[in-house]
Amino acid sequence: MGDDRLLREEIRLPLDDARTRIRRHTGLYPEENLTRDVLRICDEVMARGDATPRLQEAREAVAARCLRLSQVADRFADRNLGTIAKARAQAIAAIDMLQDAVLDRRRPEVAPQQCGGIMLRQRSR
Repeated sequence: MGDDRLLREEIRLPLDDARTRIRRHTGLYPEENLTRDVLRICDEVMARGDATPRLQEAREAVAARCLRLSQVADRFADRNLGTIAKARAQAIAAIDMLQDAVLDRRRPEVAPQQCGGIMLRQRSR
């Protein structure tokens, strides 16, 4: 069970950085590129193993939600705090879905191998 905890932590820590970037995104600075920065972190977490359709779908959801947050928080947009908060929450939820997909994909790598042999029992006396 310790391996599962370590795997969860290995996946969660970099994605916490992505969540922090989403929470701190203001849209006020032209050099901010939220989608690029968050996807770079997601790609690093996904780099191990093959990308499954579920992982690709989760990555696309993260990209779409980050783009939406960037659009509603843009300094030239009609800034509505409720809309920005909703877009921020949806982007973080997309990160959560990606985290679950990566965990499901990588969990078999650390799972103990099941023994296919016959279990011997002692007779109780």
